[in-house]
Amino acid sequence: MDHRFSFSVFTIEINGRPTLALQAKRHKDAERLCEHDQLRTRLSTITSHGTPLCDASATMKLRLATAEETALYRRATQSTEPSSDTHVVYFVDDLDG
Repeated sequence: MDHRFSFSVFTIEINGRPTLALQAKRHKDAERLCEHDQLRTRLSTITSHGTPLCDASATMKLRLATAEETALYRRATQSTEPSSDTHVVYFVDDLDG
């Protein structure tokens, strides 16, 4: 049995834009990841067209992924081996570097 299907996929919107997806068993588990300053710091180092995905004033919102976002997440992670690491899929087309 594929354990990934017991998880829900969540989307993090930054300033109202769906930016990345991750999976977690519960909303509360996904929220914990978002509450850490490490995520905001990491997202501030990732850029698209020279602009960071997130800055200190950005609004981050967590929600259940739409069916389309879930399908994108599943396709992007289907070839990865199960692990205890959280897999993140970016919805931003043009990441720098």
